[in-house]
Amino acid sequence: MSTNKDFYEENLKNTTRTFRFLFKRGVLQDIQKHGNISPLGLIGLIFKSFTNRILFTYSVQSYILEPLNKTKIRPKIWRILGCELGDRVNIGHGVIPDFGNASRIHIGNDVVISNGVSILCHKRDISNYQKGICAKHLPFKYEDVTIGNGCQIGLNCTILPGVTIGEGAIIGSCSLVTKNIPAWCIAVGSPARVVKTITE
Repeated sequence: MSTNKDFYEENLKNTTRTFRFLFKRGVLQDIQKHGNISPLGLIGLIFKSFTNRILFTYSVQSYILEPLNKTKIRPKIWRILGCELGDRVNIGHGVIPDFGNASRIHIGNDVVISNGVSILCHKRDISNYQKGICAKHLPFKYEDVTIGNGCQIGLNCTILPGVTIGEGAIIGSCSLVTKNIPAWCIAVGSPARVVKTITE
């Protein structure tokens, strides 16, 4: 049976000294993203993370300049963070894009994202999880999230990695979207299920 020590050694053997030093001190944990980091790369990462965190915090928490935040400022910040956004996207207060993985979020035109929505693009890979391995050291899996043209995402929804929401779909408030939602339908619940298909 694998032990936590075996798991560490197997996953750390092909990383840089810089990463191993920071990993053992709990600073960096993601081998896929940072395993090859150099000292100079670390400086760039710190600067980028700092500036992106300021923008991210403003986007999520600020009420200043409403309603411009919803229609102009938040979409602009999301683009700077790396999201692919179409035109006329409305982003409510407290909406959380996956920080550090925003480039995996793809949103079409005329989309409304209501307050309190979370969009996740990474999760722990539990396929090799065994007794004796610390769960926080499992590797991550990264998957894109796509929201089609004209969708509306209700209050306090959570969208999980790998989900595609088809054109014109509406997701009811407080839904947990765990799998693809077809175009032109209404889905609600946790997990979200289609309850109505929109016809001509």
